Amino acid sequence: MTTEVVEKKRSVSDLNDKQLVKLYIQLRDRRAERKRGYEMEDEGDKGKQEKIEGILLKRFQDNGLESIKTEFGTAYKSVRTSVSVADGEMFFDFVVRTGLFDLMEKRASKTTIEQYKEEHQELPPGINYSESITLNVRRG
Repeated sequence: MTTEVVEKKRSVSDLNDKQLVKLYIQLRDRRAERKRGYEMEDEGDKGKQEKIEGILLKRFQDNGLESIKTEFGTAYKSVRTSVSVADGEMFFDFVVRTGLFDLMEKRASKTTIEQYKEEHQELPPGINYSESITLNVRRG
């Protein structure tokens, strides 16, 4: 029985548990297949765009340009910055020693908060916490 046949014959809410799980997995598989198809197609376009970016950046460099304006659009250079912590202990010691706490972002550790809650039966002060129940379906 295909997904379309089940969906046309009856309302989903009329299906029994076995049929609902089967249909859920069929729908998940169909979505995954469409996603794979899209990603494979998109990979080709992404590769072409990356090649064009390389060509344009080389032309910018060779000609001392920052941008190129055409009737179709403007290509321009920008600087993208990435920051990560190489040595957490060293960095934290530096922040504490210098008082430069703005170098850090405030964020609670979900895992550690959950452990604290389990051990103390309460949350640390200043923490919001929520749980929601989700349904998961595992293939048989």
